[in-house]
Amino acid sequence: MEFDAAIRKGNARANATGNRLLGQAFLHRSRIPLSEAPIDHVTAAEWAALQQELGTEEASQQLEEGVTDGCSPWTCRGEIAATQDDFGLAT
Repeated sequence: MEFDAAIRKGNARANATGNRLLGQAFLHRSRIPLSEAPIDHVTAAEWAALQQELGTEEASQQLEEGVTDGCSPWTCRGEIAATQDDFGLAT
């Protein structure tokens, strides 16, 4: 918050050479000091980006339990026999 207050009038070097800032500089997009800004408020756009559309019950169950017959790099689950690829990983 100290940095936000320090930049309010612009760059010290620019001010010294006569290139003063027209207006005030703020770090927060609402153009108010950070000490007053709603920095912990989640906007509607941010909230929407955090949400996922699962769609069906089957999709949410698959996310919860994993793929029934699938492989990770180390092992396979289900009735599929594990084989190794050229790098020695399970497929």
